[in-house]
Amino acid sequence: MSFRDASPGDIAVVEEYLGRPLSGRCAVVVRRLDGRPVVIENEPHLRDGTPMPTLFWLVDPAIHEAVSRLEGNGGVHRFEDLVEGDALARTHEEYAARRRLATVRTGGAQPSGGVGGTREVPARTSGQPPRGRE
Repeated sequence: MSFRDASPGDIAVVEEYLGRPLSGRCAVVVRRLDGRPVVIENEPHLRDGTPMPTLFWLVDPAIHEAVSRLEGNGGVHRFEDLVEGDALARTHEEYAARRRLATVRTGGAQPSGGVGGTREVPARTSGQPPRGRE
């Protein structure tokens, strides 16, 4: 993986957002127009070897708050039903592959988890409409 560490300035901003020091390496993968970090990509393990369950982390406080409200009102599960099963399965596979490529510590516990809060891929086959679209 061609991991580019966040700059010291980016790390300072992210730590200010979080209110604590980072526990592992990260790269900024999405920025606001003014350059401030919005999303970071974490290495799959923290410095102490603990698995980091979140590969991509939305750190911008305002956007994080808005997304948290959506998630708290069932947004992930509501919209999960609108995504074709095959597309969701591919997204999970791509996410897992990216995490595997980024993993440098292969012994011990490994991180796991779904994409954007989803945890399982619905059992649908190609050609069948998602639930709610029949």
